[in-house]
Amino acid sequence: MLLKTLKALECSLHDARRHDREWLERLLHPDFREITRSGRRVDRAETIASLVCEKTPPPVLSRDFELTHLREGCVILHYRTFHVDGSRESLRTSCWLLSEEDRWTLVFHQGTPAAGAV
Repeated sequence: MLLKTLKALECSLHDARRHDREWLERLLHPDFREITRSGRRVDRAETIASLVCEKTPPPVLSRDFELTHLREGCVILHYRTFHVDGSRESLRTSCWLLSEEDRWTLVFHQGTPAAGAV
């Protein structure tokens, strides 16, 4: 059940909701940090600004979701993403925390090109 919930939240960042500032502000933890696929470190404000202004990104597909429980209310979600044509395959890792409002928030994300990915 938790894997299904977090997979849906994670995939919401791959579709039209990624442009919804209000959604992003609810979903991203106040201390959110990311290491992008290109190796840049960005914070919550930079991520939200970038996603809200993004112009029609190519569709992102994902698969191979796995969940690692670190402690009560803290998990890591591992998965792969790729474009429809199979390019830009990436390994993804997201750390999710359960808030005091009983809502999952994304506190950290990293994307790394998969071995041999273009």
